Amino acid sequence: MDDLDKKIRDALNPENAALIGDPNEGLRHDQMVLSVFKGRYMLINIGGVLISLVFLGIAVWCAIRFFAASETKELLAFSSGFLICMMAASMMKIWFWMEMQRIMVTREVKRVELLLARQMQREA
Repeated sequence: MDDLDKKIRDALNPENAALIGDPNEGLRHDQMVLSVFKGRYMLINIGGVLISLVFLGIAVWCAIRFFAASETKELLAFSSGFLICMMAASMMKIWFWMEMQRIMVTREVKRVELLLARQMQREA
């Protein structure tokens, strides 16, 4: 926890500090992964994982065919197919991690909104 976090926690009353929780503590990795499959984007995220698995399967098939190929054209075709499929699977994985990051940031913003709403009620 840096100096700014300490100042913020000292400025909050104990009730709000308990609401925020420990800043070093968050969702476990399994909870973060499963949180992507909840909510309104569930079907899109499931589709993205399935597409990633399809590209991975095609990449494995291209790798197997690459080692069985005897002509240069086949070697180039299967190696290109392998590289393209692996890049596509990697991009899907990056997109999946970005979705997890979006969910975590949204969760933190909602916590701050809740604290602001409580503060406004107290002042009114």
